[in-house]
Amino acid sequence: MRWKNCREILGIVDNNPELKPSDEFKNFYIKFSVIRLGIMVFLLLLAIAEIINISDRGMRLEINRDLQYILFFVSGFSLSIIYLLAAKRFIGSFLLFRLQLFADIFLTTWWVVLTGGSFSAFAFLYILCLFFYGRIIGFKTIIISSFLVWILLFIISCFQFYYPQYWAQTHIRGSDLAYNYSLLTLALILVSSLVKLSRTAENRLLFRLIEQEEALRKAEEIKYRVFDWIDAGLLVVNHDGRITTVNQRTLDWLPGHDRNEMVGTRFDAYFPEFLPFWKDRELACLRRNMVISTHRGLVFGFKMTELPENQGWMILFSDITEVQRLERQVKEMEKLASVGELAAGLAHEMKNPLAGIKTSLQLLLSDDLEKEFSDRLSRVILRDIDRLDFLLKDFLIFARPKAPEPSALDLATELDHVLMPLRLQYPGVTIRAQVRDEPFYFDRNQLHQILINLVVNALQALENTEDPNISILEERGQSTRTLVIADNGPGVAEEMVDKCFDPFVTSKAVGSGLGLAIARRLAAQNGTFIDLSNIPTGGTRAVLVQDLSFFRTQKDPQDTT
Repeated sequence: MRWKNCREILGIVDNNPELKPSDEFKNFYIKFSVIRLGIMVFLLLLAIAEIINISDRGMRLEINRDLQYILFFVSGFSLSIIYLLAAKRFIGSFLLFRLQLFADIFLTTWWVVLTGGSFSAFAFLYILCLFFYGRIIGFKTIIISSFLVWILLFIISCFQFYYPQYWAQTHIRGSDLAYNYSLLTLALILVSSLVKLSRTAENRLLFRLIEQEEALRKAEEIKYRVFDWIDAGLLVVNHDGRITTVNQRTLDWLPGHDRNEMVGTRFDAYFPEFLPFWKDRELACLRRNMVISTHRGLVFGFKMTELPENQGWMILFSDITEVQRLERQVKEMEKLASVGELAAGLAHEMKNPLAGIKTSLQLLLSDDLEKEFSDRLSRVILRDIDRLDFLLKDFLIFARPKAPEPSALDLATELDHVLMPLRLQYPGVTIRAQVRDEPFYFDRNQLHQILINLVVNALQALENTEDPNISILEERGQSTRTLVIADNGPGVAEEMVDKCFDPFVTSKAVGSGLGLAIARRLAAQNGTFIDLSNIPTGGTRAVLVQDLSFFRTQKDPQDTT
């Protein structure tokens, strides 16, 4: 049943009255008409050659031969012209092809009779005719046509046997007629078999083609349904920026427009805000982007992706206006929370020196205080004031760091400047540095402050370590540059690993707890992230990872990474 439906869909069964014409079908019809005209011209040249005695006539029908030649060629050329004229209107009809088949069988029979009957060298035209038509109109019609030809050849053979004088012969042996008739019968059987085999093979291929087209159609339907289910706008454009696919969510932002209208037009006619990113799409595809749609009053977050096999680009975008508003609220709340934490930490750190200053001042107001004790209290007050000054300076650096002024630095030289006084201060510690000669883009003063904080922390942690050493190594990735500072000290307490970069958190007896927090803050301004971890074999590892694209893209106000 499936096989039958397949053939009926394609319009190739014999009981289907109409055949939907295609370009390939029309081309076949035109080529076949040209071949028919070529055969007619060839036969005309042979007839002219016989008339002027250029070629041997052989066995020919002698009854009104010249008149029949004229009538045959007039009929043949006329039918060819009629076929071509009728093709424009009836090319999709099987009836036209069946009429052509029987007309061509009639013309072939006429020419065979004229040129020797069963002994004609042109009997192969039957085979040619049946084979060509068999590929179009089906096996059943060819079986009927072959049987008709077989009967016609039998009649011609009998007529030649009883009336040989019409072909200028006194006697034609029946064995010769039977031999020729048998050969022609075998040829008809073979051509019918070839038509059957070719039709079967073609039908198998067509059936597979239909299955593949049906599967492709279902896949396309599923694809568009999935596209429409996506709660984000989707545009697929070719390399010229012309739309090839658009989903329903995109249409929701374009009232009054439909898919058919948009396909084939440039995307910037509907979303001009994406055009600047399209011009620099090779860079835009490496990150997520954000753009403000002014006339829609929306903020779009979007990503451009190049499709494989040169199929164009996909632009996937969504409305993040509400997300942006919520993020701003969260950031404001985080800022307030951070301010509260910092204020509490600052108040805690200031409480002890203020208490010392207050107590010292109260004692100084006593009239019976000795001068030596008074001087000592004054020094305590000055020490606590210096401590407060140091604390407030660190706090200001952390809260409002100076904007970075990056430049191409020689990292080895900068490390020498930082490490030289520290090596003199800690002569028992071995410090090894091995870095590349490539320029290192960073703010010089901020880099020095970060390195001093990290290296001094490592040096202080090595005070009671046997054979203390610090190594500074550089690693290079595809888009990052990493500086590793490792020591062989006792490491960081586990409860402090996750808190060591928090403000006012310290495990030292003396210190503000802002050193590592300041280092991370300054590093972030230079596109660098700092992390601290313990080495399993002992010691601490500080890692600075710099994004090499930071200073190249930080001026793009619409970029969000």
